[in-house]
Amino acid sequence: MNLTVRNFPESCTEQQVRDFLKKELGHYASEVEVYEVGTPAVYAVVELDASVPYVGEVIARQVHALHMNGVALEASSSLFGDEPDKRQQQ
Repeated sequence: MNLTVRNFPESCTEQQVRDFLKKELGHYASEVEVYEVGTPAVYAVVELDASVPYVGEVIARQVHALHMNGVALEASSSLFGDEPDKRQQQ
C-alpha cells in the first residue's frame, strides 16, 4: 500500500522530506521515495508497512494535519500504487 504526500515546500531537500516522513510515520513507513525535488511539484511516495486497506486512509488523514516549514501537507493512499514511477520515465 502506498501513500502519496504532496505540497512540500520547494526549498526542502530530498533528505529533509525523507527524514520528516520517516519521523512522523515511524514504523509504518518502510520506504520513502521523493520526486521532483526543488520544484513546486515535489512529492513523495511512501510504501506503507500495513496490510489493512483502511490503515492507509487513516494515515493519509493524519498527514493532512501535518505542516512542514509552515506549509500544510496533502496526502492520499492507494492500494496498488497508482502513481507513475518516475524512475521508469527518465
